[in-house]
Amino acid sequence: HIGHAYFGTLPYAGDSLLDQALHERTASEIQALKSVTGLEFSGQGYYRPDENLGLDDADAVSRYRGKIQVQVEWNILQSSLYKRKGRINELHIQEEIDRKRYLRDNLGLWANKQKEISRLQYDSLLAGVLLHRIGNLSLLSAAQHYLLRKQQISSDELLDILNEKAEAERLLATIDRKYVPATNLSHPKDVIVLVDTAKLMAQVRATQYDLSTLELRMDYLEQRRKNTTYWGTTTLSPFIRYSYYTRSGLPNSSNMDLGVSFRLPLSAESRRKRKTLQAEQDVLIAEKEAVSLKVVEDIQMIINDIERMNRSVAGEVQRLHQLKEYLAMRGEAYRNRIGGYSLPARLKEYNNYLNCWERLLSLAYQRDCLIADLQTFLTGTSVWLYCREVEL
Repeated sequence: HIGHAYFGTLPYAGDSLLDQALHERTASEIQALKSVTGLEFSGQGYYRPDENLGLDDADAVSRYRGKIQVQVEWNILQSSLYKRKGRINELHIQEEIDRKRYLRDNLGLWANKQKEISRLQYDSLLAGVLLHRIGNLSLLSAAQHYLLRKQQISSDELLDILNEKAEAERLLATIDRKYVPATNLSHPKDVIVLVDTAKLMAQVRATQYDLSTLELRMDYLEQRRKNTTYWGTTTLSPFIRYSYYTRSGLPNSSNMDLGVSFRLPLSAESRRKRKTLQAEQDVLIAEKEAVSLKVVEDIQMIINDIERMNRSVAGEVQRLHQLKEYLAMRGEAYRNRIGGYSLPARLKEYNNYLNCWERLLSLAYQRDCLIADLQTFLTGTSVWLYCREVEL
């Protein structure tokens, strides 16, 4: 029978190696982000060849020959604590964008795999039809040879039959017989395939690669915009400082200071960056609208082609049933000796039936290829979940 290759397996249910690699990369990036403590250790040393070189030294205590100073400061606004959640979310969104990029490369492969499996199944039926037709044409050519020798037909009729037989043999030779050729051609599966357009479109809008990737890119820009603030360009650093002084003629001394240092940029750089990110988001919104319209148009064109194929399949199935009834009626007439029996005529009638079978298989295969083309618009689900067979 004519059937389709149903795929319950999702076109992409998650490549374990890819997922693991992406997850490990993101985890490493998060750990790197969290490791930014904002703590900084610094130190400096001074030495005066002549302690009297100091211009503002009021007394001997204020004068020193050497000074060693070390400091630990904590730049809070440049540490991982500031906007940590938002920056981690950036990394997760980027991971999902990269995952979808891999998925896009595999959607086409999955659709081609569907077509290949469908082709193998239809080739099994087509091989059966061609074997029947070649056998039928062999008998017909033998009968025509006999009639030609009796000079009852022209050589052109025999040549046409030989050409048709050679063409059928060439087509049979191209078939990869991974399936056993079908032997029973008496009961075609007279069905059409209807696509639930509304549900399919809803799923496409929610999961289609280009649309969902654009949505993620907008989320990424929005998160970056939230993370881009004036305070992110400033520094606010509590510190603890230890100083040690060496003197000539007086004891060495040391002291410890606690304080806060800060730097405030006098520019509107952060605001301009936020405006730029917002402008990029607006571009993506417009792009998403354009892509959405194109996706809908492309899907509708494919569905229209599927409907045309359904009508052609229905017409061919009807003709196949009519030919089958005609062959049965002619067989009954021959058995009852009604009318003269002509072997060539009988073989030609059966050949018409086989030709009709061949056209039906070609139409059904083209229809299933169109349905497979719809798979490239879906992510994470099989297109056949939105299709159903209806008997004619």
